[in-house]
Amino acid sequence: MTVTNKRSLIAFLLTVVLVVSLFTVSISATDVGSTTSSGETTVVTEESSSSDETTTSEETTAKKEETTAKQEQTTKEEKEEEESTESAETKKAKEATKKALIINGIIIGVILIIAAALIIKFREKLGAFMRSVKSELKKISWTSKTQTRKSFLVVVIVAVAVALLLFIVNFAFTNGISMLTDLF
Repeated sequence: MTVTNKRSLIAFLLTVVLVVSLFTVSISATDVGSTTSSGETTVVTEESSSSDETTTSEETTAKKEETTAKQEQTTKEEKEEEESTESAETKKAKEATKKALIINGIIIGVILIIAAALIIKFREKLGAFMRSVKSELKKISWTSKTQTRKSFLVVVIVAVAVALLLFIVNFAFTNGISMLTDLF
């Protein structure tokens, strides 16, 4: 097997590992929706079935107090039920997050182990490669500070000019279309 074939194989394997890790992350990502209750309370009213009965104000207030007590009891039960539902959902979300973190940790660990093995195996070639990169960087002809500033200013001016031109064209077309719709 030649050197280019080995490099191609290594690049392919690293690409596969990267794609698998990205798929794992996207699969394990959970979208925890927040559940809210409508907050509706049921009002319990008691109606007397016979019109012959006369009730005093004390009986009426006692009935009202009972009704409000029932309403408060109902709202307390609803709140407790919501809290238990939310806590169950948050527990599930936390468990899913833990699982995703474990899976991602394993994948990152495998990638690091593979990278370490490749560095150890090809350390001589890697060293030679780094030395050649360093020597090539010394050969680069870098621009001066004044030339860099001038180039930067040219880029900024051209970008602003293009932005203004696009703004004017957009404004003209928008107003032109609205004028045409007003005519017809």
